[in-house]
Amino acid sequence: MQKTSFFVLSLLLWAATAIAQNASVRGKINDENGLPLYMVLVQLSHLADSSIQQNAYTNEDGTFQFGALAAGTYLFKSTYLGYEPHLQQITLAGNDTDQDLGAIGMKPSATLLNTVTISGKQKFVERKIDRTVINVDALGGSSGSNALEVLERAPGVSIDQDGQIKLKGRSGVLVYIDEKPTYLSGAELENYLKSLPAGALKQIEIIPNPPAKYDAAGNSGIINILTKRNKLAGLHGNVSTVVQRGRYTRNNNNLNLNFNRKRVGVYLNLNGGLRESFQDLNINRYYKNQTDEVESSFSQNSFIVKDGRSFNGNFGLDFYLTDKTTLGFSVKAGRSPNGSQTDNTAFVRDAGGAVLQKVNADNADERQLNNGTYNVYWKQQLGKKGGNVSVDADYVRYDSDAEQVFKNYVYTPNDVLTFQDQINGNLPSVIEIYAAKADYTQPLGEKAKFEAGVKTAFTATDNTADYRRTEGGITTPDYNLSNRFLYDEWIYAAYLNYSRSFGKVDLQLGLRGESTRLQGNQLGNPVQPDTNFTRQYNSLFPTIFALWRIDSSGKHVLSFNFGRRIDRPFFQDLNPFISPLDKFTFYGGNPNLLPTFSYNFNLTHTYRDWLNTAFSYGLVSDGINETLEISEGIYYSRPGNIATNHSLSLSVEATKPIRPWYTFITYCEGGYLLYKSRLYTQTLNSDGFYHYLSATNIFKLKKDWTLELRGEYQSDIVAAQLLIKSFGTLNIAASKKMLKQKGNLKLALNDLLYTRRADGIINNLQQTDADWNSRLDTRSVTLSFSYAFGKAMNSKPKHNSSGSESEQKRVKT
Repeated sequence: MQKTSFFVLSLLLWAATAIAQNASVRGKINDENGLPLYMVLVQLSHLADSSIQQNAYTNEDGTFQFGALAAGTYLFKSTYLGYEPHLQQITLAGNDTDQDLGAIGMKPSATLLNTVTISGKQKFVERKIDRTVINVDALGGSSGSNALEVLERAPGVSIDQDGQIKLKGRSGVLVYIDEKPTYLSGAELENYLKSLPAGALKQIEIIPNPPAKYDAAGNSGIINILTKRNKLAGLHGNVSTVVQRGRYTRNNNNLNLNFNRKRVGVYLNLNGGLRESFQDLNINRYYKNQTDEVESSFSQNSFIVKDGRSFNGNFGLDFYLTDKTTLGFSVKAGRSPNGSQTDNTAFVRDAGGAVLQKVNADNADERQLNNGTYNVYWKQQLGKKGGNVSVDADYVRYDSDAEQVFKNYVYTPNDVLTFQDQINGNLPSVIEIYAAKADYTQPLGEKAKFEAGVKTAFTATDNTADYRRTEGGITTPDYNLSNRFLYDEWIYAAYLNYSRSFGKVDLQLGLRGESTRLQGNQLGNPVQPDTNFTRQYNSLFPTIFALWRIDSSGKHVLSFNFGRRIDRPFFQDLNPFISPLDKFTFYGGNPNLLPTFSYNFNLTHTYRDWLNTAFSYGLVSDGINETLEISEGIYYSRPGNIATNHSLSLSVEATKPIRPWYTFITYCEGGYLLYKSRLYTQTLNSDGFYHYLSATNIFKLKKDWTLELRGEYQSDIVAAQLLIKSFGTLNIAASKKMLKQKGNLKLALNDLLYTRRADGIINNLQQTDADWNSRLDTRSVTLSFSYAFGKAMNSKPKHNSSGSESEQKRVKT
């Protein structure tokens, strides 16, 4: 692998130096007082046909730069809310290498700020060397939507029935807001993204293979949502409410407030709601003898009703001590009580299908999760070229408590009760994270940049499982299930990153090193002995990015990236004790889990910024997957390093405005997956082809109406020991802007055909065939309303960073 990386790097360096440099344009945007303006939209278009060649936003110091430009005459344009557009003609000769426009002063508009309309058309999708950038304002019909809805329209991004975000079919995506992790997952993350109006979003950055600056953890990539709130002053915000009704009801309510005044910025987000849903799950197991004949079978129906409440708050305060120094802190707190009620009916049958035994189970689970995140940071700009240094420190605490009740009743085929028992469980858990990091960025001339940073993180977990069994009216401790598990982990990291433009070729090289030390201690009881383990490993994570503009017009762009990544186990999955899900199904952790390492290669061709064709290869070693084992008729589920996984894929993504009123977005992928491993007494060797297709149609109608039609289809796909069966969805939505464009009312119909099933087959079980099928609360109607208030003016940018993002993603919430 090191030889391959060196060869690729040498080839790219040779290609970069063999291509002649092209012209570039740079400058700086100031306000009427000579102060820099941040996030000004700057565009460069051909004067002859007005076609946009490049667009960008100014940096915090007001600077901008365009590179890889051919000779010709261009029109430069800058637009900013509350200011008159600035237009300037630029002529580049064939030998120009750098043209400095100097300081450009923009004049305030004579019209009221809340009536300013910015004209000019942006590209919806831009391809950069290490990421794809979605310009939200350029997407027709995005006004009135929320961040989750805009995210779902991004090429390659999908949202499943549980609100889980996937990037090119991979789950576990890290979601950032303004370079800062959200600290949320599942329903909490879904509700938070729904609270952010699309009008407050500037860009969405899709980073499948993150550079060295980011933590090496995570094999699914990063989605970074950049907001516009950095430039808003005065008091402004928005309120929204969403009601969704399927078989059960879900609701989410949000309030966002931002206030900026001179050298102080304050922001507040409050979110609360309820969620209720169901799952109708059928499980079938067929037990065979040595001659592969069915001896007996087990079938179970579980009707699960889930309910929950969520209350979250996020408060931040920024102090702009000078024009170059920012100090601030933020506090985020959440409280999520939730529970589930499961009614189980199971039958054990002989080879002929006659009932031997009937089991009814009444299971209840009540949980309470409280979390708090505290962040303090300092940022200092260095010089006039955009250099800066920043320091972040985090403290995070998760407190959870679960109360479980499992009631089991065993009957004869004639419904005579022969046995009953009850298991009560109490499962308190505390997870604490301490993290700090420092980052340094320094431009090297106009075409290069150097970045470096260090990070340290310490995580301590304390999990207790206290189970008691009641049988025949007598309650005793269940020491086979009871346990206490302590786990500590230290991570130390440092990185270097260098990027440079060679005319038509951009190159970025990075190297990150991480050292991990961990120790676990399972405390014993009268039945179970003490066990402990200690482990340490060091790893290097190189990244290579290259981008080649094949022609001078930028019509064809070829990009390549390579990176090595790591996936560490969830903290809870390292806990070795066994927990019952029902009488026939148990879940256990695995303290012997090793980290998963992956190598990812991507080669992408981009045509006119709207059509991307990509070939990808991934190699995963020690992949962590759910393992399933049948032992004496009991079904055990636990995580394990069971597979070496090879994946090949070819994908096409397109975002095309067909007409001014019609935008079409699609993502298609076909691929091949191979898993190889030793699994208990079986040899896992599963493979298969798959394909995925999604299409979104957005229609901007008259009188501020928008209509959206979206569909997706996923074929059967192999996932280690599982075969996930195909499914599809069809959604339709209509929205109307009102109240002087400040309000938006939307009605959506989800999973119209009720085809979002969750079915599958379990392979590699010893002398057992098993499958499941499930129906969820996916067919629903959603009614939402949002309203924005306040005026927008220029202000200081907020700092957004954190040091504990990867550790928090390993907490199951």
